[in-house]
Amino acid sequence: MDKLAETPPVISSAELVDQAVAVVFEDGRSLSFEDCWLRDQCRCTTCYNHTTFQRATHILDIPDSKVAKIVFDPSQLCLTWNDGHESSYAAEFLSEFDYSTWKEKSRLRPVLWRGADVAGRVARVPVDEFLNSVDAQKRVFQSLLDYGVVLFEGVEPTLDATEAICNGLGGVQHTLFGGMWRFSSGQQRADTAYTSLPLAAHTDNTYCTEAAGLQIFHCLQHSGGTGGETVLSDGFFAASQLKADHPEDFTFLSSFHLQAEYVEPGHHHAYSAPVISVDERTGDLKQIRYNVYDRSTMAFSSAEECRSYYRSLRSFARYCEDPKNQWIFKLTPGLVLAFDNFRVLHGRTAFTGERVLGGSYVARSDWLDRARTLKLIE
Repeated sequence: MDKLAETPPVISSAELVDQAVAVVFEDGRSLSFEDCWLRDQCRCTTCYNHTTFQRATHILDIPDSKVAKIVFDPSQLCLTWNDGHESSYAAEFLSEFDYSTWKEKSRLRPVLWRGADVAGRVARVPVDEFLNSVDAQKRVFQSLLDYGVVLFEGVEPTLDATEAICNGLGGVQHTLFGGMWRFSSGQQRADTAYTSLPLAAHTDNTYCTEAAGLQIFHCLQHSGGTGGETVLSDGFFAASQLKADHPEDFTFLSSFHLQAEYVEPGHHHAYSAPVISVDERTGDLKQIRYNVYDRSTMAFSSAEECRSYYRSLRSFARYCEDPKNQWIFKLTPGLVLAFDNFRVLHGRTAFTGERVLGGSYVARSDWLDRARTLKLIE
């Protein structure tokens, strides 16, 4: 429902119950607010900076005071504290903190997909519209939130034009590969991506403490050869299928910390985390960290743990590599791909000829910031 069309909350009663204020709304909801919470949420100019939208009082300086008086009308609750301080709370503000609905507000609702069927649902947005239209920007970020993928059309095949998209998505995230990067099979880096070999489906930066949020690809040139098709797979779909078919493997991959590393002269990145990250509060899938190339050699606490490691990874890999679960298409100059590196696995087929790929990363916090600014996430 459109928020503007919702009926504003109305307070019908309020009373002190022990150390809390019980507020009943006209719609029948009854919410209880602890006095310590209410004092912390005071929005007077002494307690809250309305210019920066931040608290003005350190938590150690919040008095351990008690409610001395309650006054309310349909639109607000007013409190007088036993130290003489006065606070007021709008009914609309209080009604937001019904835990049964509050815990749902920040949840993302990804739409799971399998294979090429998603091609017709992923947004394909002309780059000029994206850079100049709020409506087009909403289509882009909604596609990323829903499917983890978006395509941009009509892009000049240059790194500068690709960077403009990255900036529109939240800004370039710098890594050991630099900011904007251009690579081909002739370059010397300690990474399988810098070859013409096929790449199995994977996520990037499993060896980093903060993996890239979005990955952006633009095939700037491919001449004198064939192949090099992009392969995408929904890691959340794979994890969901694994949980349904092999719950013991899902449990292992969501709890065991697998170590990954990247080593080349001047660099040694290493990080350990579950392959499948799950939100403990909601049970939602949060992130996939899966890369068959970057796994470190590990010692195991027992034979059972060692065998579970290999069994579980193989079980998950089968879903990721199943052709029915993959969307395969050709990136050409002018077509830019952006995808959620926390969710979507990517790979490529082998290729011949001279193929030059440009692109970059965008941090997850930065692209989600844009999505929230566009009111696509509460």
